[in-house]
Amino acid sequence: MADALKGIVVVILLVFAFIIYPAYRQSENVEEEIKQRANAAAIEFVDTVRSKGYVDLYDYKLFLSSLDASYGVFEVQLEYYKKNLQPNYTDPNDFSTFQNSFNVRYDGYYTKEILNQLYGNAALAEDDPNRRFNMFVGDLFNVRLSLKGTTLASNFRTFLFKSQNVPINIKYGGMVRNEAP
Repeated sequence: MADALKGIVVVILLVFAFIIYPAYRQSENVEEEIKQRANAAAIEFVDTVRSKGYVDLYDYKLFLSSLDASYGVFEVQLEYYKKNLQPNYTDPNDFSTFQNSFNVRYDGYYTKEILNQLYGNAALAEDDPNRRFNMFVGDLFNVRLSLKGTTLASNFRTFLFKSQNVPINIKYGGMVRNEAP
């Protein structure tokens, strides 16, 4: 009886050692590659947009094709925060009461407004400057990516370690460096 129990334990350990663990490690490598490719696509897109000072259709399509090459299905959220300076007055109706200071306020524009500018007028050519979403120096531009669904590695972790599925979320952005011509 003890030998049969030892045999069952050995078979379970062998299955784990030669099948489950290598599959788990391979799925983790695939998940890491998806993260790296998506992160690289986001960095390239955001840095291009920040350098140019505008989002255009060509760059956006190139970004989406780079995300497709990562073999993950991502939800893309674009965020643009326009910087507004508001002077401080003790009496807003009297300009002589200026306090020599400003408040900075950021107005947010999101995916819907940005894509509406890019795709809104289909009669224009794709490289037409009127299809650009223009930005100014000092504004902020961010991209947020979140993977739809779960990966095989995440499912393995949930099954083996009873942990929660941790989604892949990537955020990258920064200040716009140049203005659109």
